[in-house]
Amino acid sequence: MLDVYDEDRVSVISRNVAAAIDAATFGEGSWDRVPAILSEAFPGSWGGLANMNFPESRLNFLSLQNMEPAFVTAYAEHFAYINPWNAYWRSLKGTTIGASEEVCPARAFTNTEFYNDWLLPQGGAIAASGMKIVGESDEVANLLLHYPLSKSGRYDRAAVAVLSNVRGNFERSINLARLLRSDVETAVAKAALVERSRYAAFVVAGDRRLRDTNALAERLFVSGQCATIRHGRCHLADAGADARFAAALALLSQGRPTSASRIGFRTASGAWQVSVAALPIAQPVRGRLILLPPERLILVQIVELGSKGLDGGDLAPLAPAFGLTPSEIALCRRLLSGASVGDAAEQLGITQETVRTRLKMIFQKTGTSRQAELMLLLARAG
Repeated sequence: MLDVYDEDRVSVISRNVAAAIDAATFGEGSWDRVPAILSEAFPGSWGGLANMNFPESRLNFLSLQNMEPAFVTAYAEHFAYINPWNAYWRSLKGTTIGASEEVCPARAFTNTEFYNDWLLPQGGAIAASGMKIVGESDEVANLLLHYPLSKSGRYDRAAVAVLSNVRGNFERSINLARLLRSDVETAVAKAALVERSRYAAFVVAGDRRLRDTNALAERLFVSGQCATIRHGRCHLADAGADARFAAALALLSQGRPTSASRIGFRTASGAWQVSVAALPIAQPVRGRLILLPPERLILVQIVELGSKGLDGGDLAPLAPAFGLTPSEIALCRRLLSGASVGDAAEQLGITQETVRTRLKMIFQKTGTSRQAELMLLLARAG
């Protein structure tokens, strides 16, 4: 009877999975129960529930049930990012349900590390049925069931039927999580901008999508002097600076540090410094938001440094005015030209630690506390 999946049995399995989805959606149960119930109903299989953000190469959520812990860890740390099925799931634009043997069989990538080192060793569970629900911004939420190829003839039709029956429950859950996440992200963005009215400031996601902005930033975007918005995404006017900007956003959105937290560049209208910093997530990821957690947003500030050229005498008046030494003036000149601490160290033939020590002394002498303030002072003095 375990191998008989008639209409009544499919209906019972569907009700159990749907109930688990609804319970997890409203914080009354664990999302782990969803793939666990699915796997229990199909002996010899393992169930999975995952949310992958493809643009940011980030696994937002993962639950693999009836699987050895070592394989779970390996997937989370490595195999999730080289899974050949990712290309198939990402190519689909809407909710899709299917059996792998019919739409994208594992035998199509038998020469891959994923197939030979992770999938095949798990009892040959190379056949599967799955459902994709679109999150947003190229996120994909998948509910999956894997089983040996020998069981495909009996499991495919029944598994697809169960997934089709619970599709509405899963979609409602994702839609609710999307609304809740949007509220959290909006609150974080607005809070970050409240006290930043002196400078052009705005909030973006890791893929440059503009989430919120203050009035000064809006005017900058309209003028196009140093930054523009194209298709809802922010771009800097200088190509080199824009490339560094994109790289910094990608790292910060993944919770990783970046050496390009300040980016200086020039345009025909002047000199600019862009500062980027990751914003904290407003609340711990739990309950309703665990499957579709809030994005890590990035605060961006733009300061106009001035439009004058930097020849040798530009900063000379600063020496008597603030008691800066020739070596400190030389460092100021390079920072004002858009050099990073690392660039300035290389240009001056000193260590980055020496640059930082010298910069602290310049802050003390000029009465500034941040590099952005110093750059503004230097630009005006020049």
